[in-house]
Amino acid sequence: MDIQTEKFEKQGYLVVKSALHEAALAPLIAVISNVVDTRAQELRNAGTLSNLHEALPFEHRWHAVLHDCGRENEVFGWHTLVFSEALFNLITHPNVLDVVEMLIGSDIQFNGDFWVRPKLPNEKLTTLPWHQDSAYMPKTEKDTHLTVWLPLGDVTAENGAMQFLTGSHKRGLQAYHRVEGETFAVPVRPPTSHADDIETLEMQKGDLLIFDNLVFHRSLLNRSDIIRWSADFRFSRAGTSLDGLWHEAIACLVRAYDSQQCPTSWAAWQAQWEASPHKGRFV
Repeated sequence: MDIQTEKFEKQGYLVVKSALHEAALAPLIAVISNVVDTRAQELRNAGTLSNLHEALPFEHRWHAVLHDCGRENEVFGWHTLVFSEALFNLITHPNVLDVVEMLIGSDIQFNGDFWVRPKLPNEKLTTLPWHQDSAYMPKTEKDTHLTVWLPLGDVTAENGAMQFLTGSHKRGLQAYHRVEGETFAVPVRPPTSHADDIETLEMQKGDLLIFDNLVFHRSLLNRSDIIRWSADFRFSRAGTSLDGLWHEAIACLVRAYDSQQCPTSWAAWQAQWEASPHKGRFV
């Protein structure tokens, strides 16, 4: 077992520094920027926006558009809006899959679950409480489902860094319940009361974070004046059951031990998408 694998087994998460170059992230950022532009144009055409804020950088524009309209994010992440070949190329990027393979082996399936998240300044919607991903993915707690989380800009404690409870994946799935005022179910018992248990992960654009479906994590409130953009998607060993998961219809094989190429092409995945209930189901 190498040092990184050992660290992941101990912590339940791992940060890989400089895993991706700017060139790998730029196409998806361009897709997101085009979505922002399209939506701004729609708002102007509807008479609710006068300034398109075209001169503002990626980290500011969507927030300025919503602010001028008196609106907030309506969802915690974008799905249909960012479906694209650029997204597929990032999900299947060799550097991403190399990290996944290191932890679960060379037969890998993409679970079909992906999001791009604009975390706006002072926004509660995207400030998730302590949780384990399996709490929101039924019947997954006995298998390994890895989340890859990619910041599309530098991440600090001020702009909403992720926090983790080291080793908490070893406790198994905890009981959850609904609490008034929270969008998501939360643990019946708080997972920690000690600040020393918490690690805050400040990251740079191009870093990669990968974590277990049972490790406790949360995101901090974005107290900066910029958007903390990120993308995330999930993987498991090929053959792992996805029965009952909303994204099963667009799952696909992305690496096999006996192949040098991704077993699924962009065209094949796009056809899956077109035939699934996902198109138009989510923002």
